[in-house]
Amino acid sequence: MDISTIIGLVLAILAIVMGVGSEFGAILDTQSFFITVIGSIGGTFIAHPKETAFKLFSTFLKAIKNPQIDNIGSLRTLYSFAEKARRDGMIALEEDIPSIEDEFMKDGLRAAVDGTDPEEIKKILEIKMELYEQDEEASISVLDTWAALAPAFGMIGTLIGLVLLLKTLNDPTTIGPKMSIALVTTLYGALIANIFATPPAEKLKRRVADSLNQKRMALEGILSIVQGENPRLMEEKLKAFLSATDRKAYEANKKDTEV
Repeated sequence: MDISTIIGLVLAILAIVMGVGSEFGAILDTQSFFITVIGSIGGTFIAHPKETAFKLFSTFLKAIKNPQIDNIGSLRTLYSFAEKARRDGMIALEEDIPSIEDEFMKDGLRAAVDGTDPEEIKKILEIKMELYEQDEEASISVLDTWAALAPAFGMIGTLIGLVLLLKTLNDPTTIGPKMSIALVTTLYGALIANIFATPPAEKLKRRVADSLNQKRMALEGILSIVQGENPRLMEEKLKAFLSATDRKAYEANKKDTEV
C-alpha cells in the first residue's frame, strides 16, 4: 500500500468532515450523487473505449498500491552481469535469466544471450517502452477525463436545482431541498476532481516516469554488456539514472561491501 496516498485520502476526507461538523448529513444527497457521480462516470465511459473505460476503478486502486521500483537493485544486477559476461562470456548469463524478476530486463538479456544485434535489441526494447507508456497513459487518461467531467456534471446539477427552484418559488417549503441539489452537486464535482481523480492521476504519471527511467537504465546496461564495455565505466554511466538519494545509498552500500 502507498502510505502517502492513504494519508492524503484520510486527511482530505477528514478535512471535509471536520469542516462540516455536526451538519455532515446536510451534504449527503442522493439526487446530487446520481447527477454528479454517476453522471460523470457515464460521461467518462462515453469518452473512452470499453477496454480503457472499465479501467477507471482499477486505475484509481493502482494509485493506492505501492509497486517497488528498485533502481539500486537493477544497477547491482546489471553490474554483476557485466562482470560475469566480461569474465565468462555472454552465454554464461543464460543460467541467470530465469531468476530475473524484471520482465523488461529479462527479455533484453535473453535477446543478448541469443546473439541478437545490439541495434535490434535497442529497437525491441524501445518498442516495449513505447507500448508500456501508451498503455499506462491510456489508463491514466480515464482519471483525467473523470476529473474534467465531474465539475461539469456538478454544474449541470446546479442548473437542474435552479430550474426546479424557479418553478416552485410559489411554495416556500421546496426552496431548501431544491437549493441543496443546486449547491451539493457542485461540491461533489469539486471533491471528485480534487481528491479522487486528479491527485491519483498525477501520482501514476510520476510512477510511469520512474518506471521508464528504470527501463532506460536497463536498456543502457544491456547494450553496454553486449558491447563488452568495462563494468566500472558502465556503472558510472548507469548511476546517472539514480536519484540523488539513491546514488548516496548505492555509494554507501558499495563502500560497506568493499570494507
